Amino acid sequence: MIAAAKINLALVVGPARADGKHELTTVYQALELGDEVDVEPAGETTVEGFDDTIVRSALALLPGAWRVRINKRVPVAAGLGGGSSDAAAALRLVNEQAGAAAAGR
Repeated sequence: MIAAAKINLALVVGPARADGKHELTTVYQALELGDEVDVEPAGETTVEGFDDTIVRSALALLPGAWRVRINKRVPVAAGLGGGSSDAAAALRLVNEQAGAAAAGR
């Protein structure tokens, strides 16, 4: 699966809430540039190709263990959302595989 990079076209920060955080409104544009992400069930969760802690943290919240392979094309720390896109792609792939496995029971 391609995890598309994205740029932020607009960001509006609202007033502080009671918890001290702010509501955000943003508009993103996906780019053709993206990382390739593959996921498969495994004995323990590993991330290969680029050890992305966002991907690892997201998968740690799910049951089971997964082997993730990332072919990194989005420059690291470039502000293009590569890590969050990789994590979202990994979660979608795990969801698809879990759904397929449940349907095959």
